[in-house]
Amino acid sequence: MFVKKLKPKHILIFILAITTVLRLFRLDYPNKYVFDEVYHGFTAKEYLKGNKEAWEWWTKPPPGVAYEWTHPPLAKEIMTASMFITRSTDAWAWRLPGVLLGVLSIYLVYLLGLKLLNNQTASLIAAFAFSIDGLNFVQSRTGMNDVYFVTFVLASLLFFLKKSFIISTILLGLAISSKWAALYIFLIYIPILLAEKRVRVLLYFSTIPVLVYMLTFIPFFLHDHNLNQFVELQQQMWWYHTSLKASHDYASPWWSWPLNLYPVWYFVDYSGDKIANIFASGNPVVFWVGSASILLTLIETLKRKSVNLFFILLGFFVFWLPWAASPRIMFLYHFSPSVPFLALSLGYQLDSWLRDKHRRKLVFVLLSLMLISFLILYPFLTGIPMPKNLLNIFFLTNITKNPF
Repeated sequence: MFVKKLKPKHILIFILAITTVLRLFRLDYPNKYVFDEVYHGFTAKEYLKGNKEAWEWWTKPPPGVAYEWTHPPLAKEIMTASMFITRSTDAWAWRLPGVLLGVLSIYLVYLLGLKLLNNQTASLIAAFAFSIDGLNFVQSRTGMNDVYFVTFVLASLLFFLKKSFIISTILLGLAISSKWAALYIFLIYIPILLAEKRVRVLLYFSTIPVLVYMLTFIPFFLHDHNLNQFVELQQQMWWYHTSLKASHDYASPWWSWPLNLYPVWYFVDYSGDKIANIFASGNPVVFWVGSASILLTLIETLKRKSVNLFFILLGFFVFWLPWAASPRIMFLYHFSPSVPFLALSLGYQLDSWLRDKHRRKLVFVLLSLMLISFLILYPFLTGIPMPKNLLNIFFLTNITKNPF
């Protein structure tokens, strides 16, 4: 088996190095707002200017952009810090932290695999599959908050499993301070801590994340906003996400996400007879085979009653199924935090197949198809100009509305 002939750390380094290069490539393109960067990227730049209005939900923004107050500020603050450190307000500067966190998230998937599966090959397969997932790939290259909360959630989970609860709570606070969807992780933590009767740890998880959350709002208070306005801001955020009735051509129902049926069109640029596109799209093969692996893992967990496999399934479902009850408009990128657990399940199943001589060739076929699928998608993930007639390649594998 070629994986076992190489040292796992060298394979891991190769995966991380390649994905870093691929994520940094054309990071400066386009040098303007892409999709929801008109909210997140724009607001991060306004933070850099020290603009008080960037924190206020009642303030009218300039035409074509909007102040992003509907999510906590940490992701935008990190983008601001990046622009401050690099002394640049170009697009690559506010996107750079997302790339770094995206690469870190792949490493965290590997470490979670070691912890939960106790198997280097399965962990490497999971990291590889996650590294060529187009959805998290694009989110890590776009100035939005998804990659921030996904990475902090994975880090919190890792330290939770290591029983380093204080560190886990701090990281959870960072995740919640990036996006409220991180709160779903309590559906994992609370039952486990109650079952283990860790009352003190429950106290940590109910206080430290709140403190971290409050700390991220220090600039809000430094701009002469008071506690009443802070409370009202939280109410405005809640009302926005529970009453948003907007429509969008690229919105999608929650049940469709594991099948990658509705990628989201982020950007287009026409140049002669070529067109450059950026789509937030999962890797179809990773999603389809990964979804099958979730079902197989579920069946196996029920038979074996494996706690660790159940933990992986919990991670997948707690970040996905709650969206079934969401009243707001939804997009494929809301599935982002479930994909690392899909990759872990995929790693587990394919590793077990590697040990079956009748299935071993199938594993290499599937891994090859995942890589080929990613290479075909890559121009549509990074905005590489393509002849218009080749764009149909992308639409063959999903039912997204073809804008051409």
